[in-house]
Amino acid sequence: MSKYFLIGMVLLAAGATSAVLLNVQGASCLSQLARLDRSTMPAGAADLERDCFIVTNSYVYSLFAAVIGAAVLAYWYWKKRQ
Repeated sequence: MSKYFLIGMVLLAAGATSAVLLNVQGASCLSQLARLDRSTMPAGAADLERDCFIVTNSYVYSLFAAVIGAAVLAYWYWKKRQ
């Protein structure tokens, strides 16, 4: 087993798993944020906005990890074929 294969699989698995979990959490967070009444601005709204921001950004970075893992696997496969 090559180091490229191992690194690619770890990145792909970790990125994909994180993306699925963060997508569910982000959707839940954003739906809670959408239900808030903006005219009264409840006490925890700023914290909820910050948490949603962190979750959605983490989701994007986990997608980057999955794409990089897939690219490493493609490189491993290309190198193996030659």
